[in-house]
Amino acid sequence: MIYTGARREELAQLLVSDVRQDEDSGIWHLSIAPGEGKTVKTASSRRRVPLHQDLLDLGLLGYRDSLPTSGRLFPKLEEHPENGYGHAVGKAWAKYLKEVVGLESQASLSHGFRYTFKTICREVGIETAVSDWITGHAAPNVGASYGTNPLCRMLRELAKYPSIARAAGLHEDP
Repeated sequence: MIYTGARREELAQLLVSDVRQDEDSGIWHLSIAPGEGKTVKTASSRRRVPLHQDLLDLGLLGYRDSLPTSGRLFPKLEEHPENGYGHAVGKAWAKYLKEVVGLESQASLSHGFRYTFKTICREVGIETAVSDWITGHAAPNVGASYGTNPLCRMLRELAKYPSIARAAGLHEDP
């Protein structure tokens, strides 16, 4: 969530086939769209999200390739009848933050990743329109909704986003 700004459920419900490589540019991305038991919150939520280099370096594609091609990207997540595939993730994350970290908050703790993504985008100078494309926020006016949101432009901007994995010691500099 921290690298995509995506909603918890958008990621939890992904299929293996939703991790794709664009035929023209070769850019790896997530396809967030309704269908095959998946939903999106709004029309603008339907989008392609480029994969940050950290996700590639940490082995997302190898993980994807280890799964049956017709299944879910996170096959151990079970669908909650009212709260979707991300329900257990949200509960576990909230429990960790409250019991281990000691964080008290009335806000949805999983949604904090989305807020943090947008904040970091602002801090590193990613244009608001581009961070909106990545997170699936609606265009502020009709003119901004014209045309397409180029994956190559999103990836160039996302390159400004810091390596959280390196900061956390999850992998070394090349």
